[in-house]
Amino acid sequence: MKPLGLGMIGLHHQHPRWYFPLWAHLDTYQPRVICDDDPVFLESENEFFDLDTTTDYHEVLARDDVDVVIIWLEHSRMPDAVAAAAEAGKHVIVEKPGAANVAGAKRIVETAAAHPNIRISSPYCWRTHLVSDQIRDTIAAGHLGQLFTVEGRLNAGGAHRYIRDNAPWMLTEGEGGGPMWNLGVHWVDYFRAMTGQEIVQVAGVAAGPWGDPPRHIEDSAQALLKFDSGATGILDISYTMPTAYPGARDIFVSFRGTTGDITWAPAWEGVTDEVLIVSEADNAPEPCRRIAVTSPEIPGYCGHMAWAWLNDFAQAVDQQRDPIATPHDILRAVQVVDAYYRSLKSGKLEDVEQ
Repeated sequence: MKPLGLGMIGLHHQHPRWYFPLWAHLDTYQPRVICDDDPVFLESENEFFDLDTTTDYHEVLARDDVDVVIIWLEHSRMPDAVAAAAEAGKHVIVEKPGAANVAGAKRIVETAAAHPNIRISSPYCWRTHLVSDQIRDTIAAGHLGQLFTVEGRLNAGGAHRYIRDNAPWMLTEGEGGGPMWNLGVHWVDYFRAMTGQEIVQVAGVAAGPWGDPPRHIEDSAQALLKFDSGATGILDISYTMPTAYPGARDIFVSFRGTTGDITWAPAWEGVTDEVLIVSEADNAPEPCRRIAVTSPEIPGYCGHMAWAWLNDFAQAVDQQRDPIATPHDILRAVQVVDAYYRSLKSGKLEDVEQ
């Protein structure tokens, strides 16, 4: 397929620089232009990117050599930018969670419905980790029996990272909230993708913030989840990891059922992961397996799993099919974390909007 011309909209975010090494390993994309409405910052950042520049993303959308845009604007601005891109005939990767509230996520769904030939997605790239194939296949084969508990942790380095990386807006309440909004959506989406089940109720607690920088969001967020099957889940999401922690990330997922269990602590540093699969099901290959999975070493944010997700999106554009994560998936993740924040205010178990 012909490489897709790529425009990057919004640089006040951690990911534009972190993603950039990936493009050199993706022959399905050709970066063309970067955009930020701060001209001084744009000029300084282009010493790194060395691409065409503009302060008006509508100029990106007007270019004939841009086929896909990736949007790293503030969450509250994302739905408008997605709509403008679709109207201009550009396919859209919008950074998760895609919006600052449920209404914004619904607008993305409405945009997709109004432009059925435009592919719109968010990079929920844990779905494309090679370990996820093992997890998905094990659950689908019935080796865990009836699923009754899932657990996820995603504890990242401190909130100061967003000041360091020129994204202070991410620490404001008006952009959706704190780590559960920005990071918790990853595991919400992952649980849905791996199990095929929907989260229908959420109870939440939160603590913090602590220390600098000053902010009005939580640092530590915990959620109890109830799935439509009756299974339960636990989420532990925070900005509280000490700098000395390896990779500044504490990441973990598990899936437990009546006949088995899967446990995985992803290797944020390095490319070799180990997943533990225990099963007493009659059709299980053995009762206890430790499977080592080595991913190809690809530089850039999230390495091979981001490469695989981005490559699939390009293929979805070429083949005119749905991408791995659809606008409906964007909405469902936002609806779950919205229920979490409503629970913080009510002190009750909250229903997820259907």
